[in-house]
Parts: sequence; C-alpha cells; structure tokens
Amino acid sequence: MQGLIYSQVQARHCYLHDRGHPAGNRQFRLFVFSRLFGQVQGVKDGFITFLGNVKFRVGSPIRGFLQDLGQALLNAGEVSLGPSRWRVARVSALADPVFSESRVTFEALSPVTVYSTLVTGSGRKKTYYFHPSENEFKDLLEQNLQRKGQALGIDDSVVRDIRLVSFKVRNHDLKVVYYKDVVVKGWMGQFTLEGHRWMLKLAYDTGIGAKNSQGFGMITPIQ
Repeated sequence: MQGLIYSQVQARHCYLHDRGHPAGNRQFRLFVFSRLFGQVQGVKDGFITFLGNVKFRVGSPIRGFLQDLGQALLNAGEVSLGPSRWRVARVSALADPVFSESRVTFEALSPVTVYSTLVTGSGRKKTYYFHPSENEFKDLLEQNLQRKGQALGIDDSVVRDIRLVSFKVRNHDLKVVYYKDVVVKGWMGQFTLEGHRWMLKLAYDTGIGAKNSQGFGMITPIQ
C-alpha cells in the first residue's frame, strides 16, 4: 500500500519519501492509510484473497497531496497491489469531521503502534512494543502528536494541548504485522483523546502512534 501511494504522487510529492516534514531530529511523512476493507476469502502464504470490491482510506493534513493522489488513481484506471492488478472503481472525499467537543473517542482503522528501541546488555538493539495500559504508550503517543504539530508550525500552546485519556482494547485487538520482514505489533480498538480541536483534527489527519505512513494508527471518530 505504501509503495502504491508513493508511486502515484512521486512526481509532485517526492519530498515525502525523501525527507518528509522535520521536527527536531525527526522526520514525518504526515500521511496515513487504513487496512483494506472487503470480504476476505482466505489468507495463505502471507497473501490475502478478497472476494469483490476492496476499499481503503488515506488521510493527511496536506490537501494537495490528497487531491493529487485521488486524481492520479482516477487517471491510472488500474493499479498494482502486490502481485495483482486492481481496477479503480471510485475515488471519493469524505467530509471533515467537526470537533466541537474537546474530548473525542476514535476507532482504529489500522493498528496503533507505540514502541521504543532498547539496547541490551550485550549491545544488541531490541524493539519493545508497549501495551496501551503502560504509561509509555500514553507519553510517547502524545509526544508523537506534538512533534507532528511542530512539523506543521502549529503554535506551541496548541501543540501541548493533547492527551490520551482512555482506551478500550481486548486481547484480539492485538495485531502482529510483518512489514518488510520486520514484526510490528499494534492495537485496534478505541482511543479517547482530549485537547484543542486543531490537535484532534491533526490526530484524525495523520494518525496516532508511530509508523503512520507504513499503514499504522489511522483513526476515525465514533459518531
């Protein structure tokens, strides 16, 4: 999915892949996409077989990127996804949600992953994925959103006004994904954020947690 998106916008938005949007020593691509939605026939050898139509969502605070991606998909007519060719039946733009309340509960459309890279006593690097109940999950998720706000030039007083106040996940919401031969653990479920409406909108546009441009952390408000 990530490769499909980059291939459609590389002419006008190559900077997203090459350098992204800087915030301190971090680089943010500032887009996110959902899992594929459709009727699954089966899973075999790492490939999912669907029956009928498949759809997915892409989000970003960069409107030009979304417009160019949508137009490129329509112009292409057909796209490659894995070993298959897919016909583009429709591209549509969803109305932006209005965040009139300071507290909003979101549902994950792709797994939310929060992690830290540790160094073991032997000097080896090890990635630890946090459970939503661990304090680090909350702290790192909030810091990630704040850095995204800084990358977009949002005022610091607004950037700091975002908090993860609660979550609702069950055991089966844990998803283990193999991304380019790397194991990534993330959580589906519900996540409640509180803060400035601009930051709530930023969470909606860019996703929450890490690896958003790799298909993790897309959320949508529960109506």
